[in-house]
Amino acid sequence: MPVGGMIPASNSVLEVSGQVEKKKPTAERMPKMEISENCTQLCSHISALTGANCSLLSLVTKDFLTQPFRSGCAFEGTACTASCTHLFGAYEALRWEGKYMYYCPRGLLFIAALPQVPDELNEYCLVTGPILMTNSADDPFDDPLSDPSSLEGVPHLTTVQVGALCELVAAALSPFPHSRQALGSSGAMLQTMYDYAVAPSAKDYPIESEHQLQEHIREGNKDAAQNLLNELLAQLYASTGNDLSKIKPRIRELLVLMNRAAIDGGADADEVFSLCRRYDCEVDSLSHIEDLNRWLGLILHQFIGFVFDFNAIKHQNIIFKITAYIKEHLAERITLDQVATQVYLSKSYFCRIIKNELGCTFTEYVNRLRIERSKNLLRSTRMSIAEISIAVGFDDQSYFTRIFKKQTGTSPGKYREQRGTAK
Repeated sequence: MPVGGMIPASNSVLEVSGQVEKKKPTAERMPKMEISENCTQLCSHISALTGANCSLLSLVTKDFLTQPFRSGCAFEGTACTASCTHLFGAYEALRWEGKYMYYCPRGLLFIAALPQVPDELNEYCLVTGPILMTNSADDPFDDPLSDPSSLEGVPHLTTVQVGALCELVAAALSPFPHSRQALGSSGAMLQTMYDYAVAPSAKDYPIESEHQLQEHIREGNKDAAQNLLNELLAQLYASTGNDLSKIKPRIRELLVLMNRAAIDGGADADEVFSLCRRYDCEVDSLSHIEDLNRWLGLILHQFIGFVFDFNAIKHQNIIFKITAYIKEHLAERITLDQVATQVYLSKSYFCRIIKNELGCTFTEYVNRLRIERSKNLLRSTRMSIAEISIAVGFDDQSYFTRIFKKQTGTSPGKYREQRGTAK
């Protein structure tokens, strides 16, 4: 059900002979779940096989059920909490066929994979990582913490190996053995449902509260938005008498209103519309009130997370991904369209992220990476300047020299003389 918890299949509010029976609800204990146990075992197998940490994350409680690699990192300009970072990865996996590779703010790679359980909502995510993904000594890991000891035991894998690991983990989770279990409930939410069920005013759905919810979302007031959303959904259930045919259209309208408010508040329109399309398809497939309750709880967690919690993580993840792609293709012609397509973004939004996060244009960033690679080649090889120019993607040596001098204050030849050439 609403953010913070779900309404279970128990008799907190029952429809009997067209009447709503008022029974004060109590929170149920979450039963022991086979899916959780099986996932935990699989985590230990993955860790033993790969040397990478593998943890189990609950999408319902937003807590780790097994120990993550680290609860958080803190370094100049960036802070990271494991829950927020890996919930982002899990929610992206929901959008991308159950698996997703992403970077934490420190630049370490993780893999999120979801158990594929027929006729069940995704309630767990396996998080594998961190992994240091480098393909050569020319592309070392640039650690913002400058603390090598904290990375002891972190496996070094190539791009191909990471891709293979991602596919293997996803394959191990699909299909996944399960038993259908009821979710635990939120006592606060059940109390809200009870209050509205017994109150005479509960039959009138408050349209004006929808406008207030939109305002909370535009302003980024997460707590107020969650609380008001709980109230709106509780009133919606009470006012419709738990009639699924009446609830679904109102849920669609509410999601559209939330999406529009999120865009007004600065969320990326393409991403919000993508979520809206997926939610619209999913709500069609729900045929029982209990399933709708559980679905609402999960997708509203996701929506609130994407709108309020994940912007910084999403942008840093994008920067790490495009940097890895550009480095891998430095010797080739690299276009804005080509790289934006790699991260599934429109050109305008992609350029805005580059400008906001890096303070430069796309072309300037590509040239910056090319010059960094050329400096390494000038120091460590006997390649001619013309050969280095071509190796890092400059067709014109004079243009390469001009860009190099602009960024370093000296020519490639003088840079090599000052720092020495490899013998």
